[in-house]
Amino acid sequence: MEKQHKNTVKSLIVKNGYWTGFLVANKVNPVHVKGCWQLGFRVKVSSIEELDKAINRFAYYNCNRELGNRVSFYKK
Repeated sequence: MEKQHKNTVKSLIVKNGYWTGFLVANKVNPVHVKGCWQLGFRVKVSSIEELDKAINRFAYYNCNRELGNRVSFYKK
């Protein structure tokens, strides 16, 4: 799994028309994204507005003090 910045994800959406990857709380170990705990949320977004909606939904339900308050992006 390769961690990506939000600006990189946005530029890939503009360039390719979509981005496929995982949204993860920032304190989660990358091993647990696709591992037995399944702490990553797999998304395929085709616009920056859709990405912002997915980030807001994910952060509201999944981010906390234990897992992290920010969203990280991992390439599939």
